[in-house]
Amino acid sequence: MNLGQVLLIVLALALLATLQLTINSSLLRASLITMDNESRIDAISIAQAMIDEINSKAFDSCTIGKVAHFTSELTPQYYFGPEGTESTVPAYDQEPFKSRTMFNDVDDYHRYTRLDHSSSLGTFIVRDSIIYVTNTNQDVYSSASTWYKKIIVVVKHPNMLDSVIISSIDRNSPKKVSYMLDSIMIKSLSVYREYF
Repeated sequence: MNLGQVLLIVLALALLATLQLTINSSLLRASLITMDNESRIDAISIAQAMIDEINSKAFDSCTIGKVAHFTSELTPQYYFGPEGTESTVPAYDQEPFKSRTMFNDVDDYHRYTRLDHSSSLGTFIVRDSIIYVTNTNQDVYSSASTWYKKIIVVVKHPNMLDSVIISSIDRNSPKKVSYMLDSIMIKSLSVYREYF
């Protein structure tokens, strides 16, 4: 075997190694994108289920079984969160979720955290925030009680690469899209009908 043949063999091996690395990195990238997409779809489903659960509750503790006529009757922002026996819901609620039976109004979910388990992807961390927003612009925080409560649900999972924040007044019309790391945020609005 002469020097020319050895160089051709070395060149062929280098080309083969480069090709192998390219194929491996493509496969890795494809599997990461697949896991990201799967976790994103599950996270959106979990967030929507959380919003549906919250919206199934009464608007405020003073509107359970009765009608509120003035915003001064509503719970002030600094009292948001579980009260009384609702406080027995654990800090990281797990299946079966006690919030479904223990919470009775929207603001009980303020700073609520649950661990939602997926059979294929493991644990998602779900965190809720509830805030009052102004009557004229539902993107503006209100320190006073209003007929509008914004529901913010953040779902985190380590398989999400970079994530989308979807902000909307109702569930059918996205308003603003921005990015966040390893989580999604879905916002919704709970509205109390002032006039009956």
